Amino acid sequence: MSRDAIREAIRLNGAAVEANLRAFEVGRWAAHAPEEAAATLEDKVHELPKTLDEKIAYREEHLTAYQGKRLARRYRRMLDGIADRAVKEAVAKGYHKLLAYKDEYEVARLLLTTREKAREEFGGDFRMSFHLAPPMLPGKDAQGRPKKRRFGAWLERPMKLLAAMKVLRGTPLDPFGYTAERRMERRLIREYERDMAEVLAKLDDTTRDAIVALAELPLSIRGFGPVKEANAETAAKRREELLSVIRQGGAPLARAAE
Repeated sequence: MSRDAIREAIRLNGAAVEANLRAFEVGRWAAHAPEEAAATLEDKVHELPKTLDEKIAYREEHLTAYQGKRLARRYRRMLDGIADRAVKEAVAKGYHKLLAYKDEYEVARLLLTTREKAREEFGGDFRMSFHLAPPMLPGKDAQGRPKKRRFGAWLERPMKLLAAMKVLRGTPLDPFGYTAERRMERRLIREYERDMAEVLAKLDDTTRDAIVALAELPLSIRGFGPVKEANAETAAKRREELLSVIRQGGAPLARAAE
């Protein structure tokens, strides 16, 4: 039977047509390129960092790719002065989350990285489409957020330019840096650095838990746009509670939450 005849039979059957068509094409590819198909089935296990030093080094490497060595050194300077392991690990996670906020430059870099990884896995005439929600385009989804749209492979060239423009991040020349969300992200970084400078000087057995909670607080500021703004407002209230606890010498967290 010909390929077209089998595809037509799948359509006429009417059951999970798109999924079955994809399965058929994957099967044809596997039959024609068994070595490549076998390679995709091999386990590719990437060992994750285990020790605290490894986790910090991993995040430093990410910050270098994200912005450059200067940002990675800024991150390391914050951590080098912390002796307490629990607090150091909390700061390692929270500070990294703030420094590596996902802006337009980072989205472009990540999409290009994903494209390269996919290209290594698949041969032939490889093409990839991208699903993005540019805030400058009209239209909202059911949740009131910018609507996602599909963009073709033509977007790769503009994304390369955008990823290279990461050197402008946080400077007066950053065209995206004047939005409310970007200003909020930079403010949170400065606020976090001031908070850590204050509370680390008060670290002892009675304040440790509150300081760890404060250091990890940025992990709760997730999402984009209105979602991130709402999470930031919730985190701001919790920040004031935790700072009050620490400044009072470590009042029980349960009492502070009441």
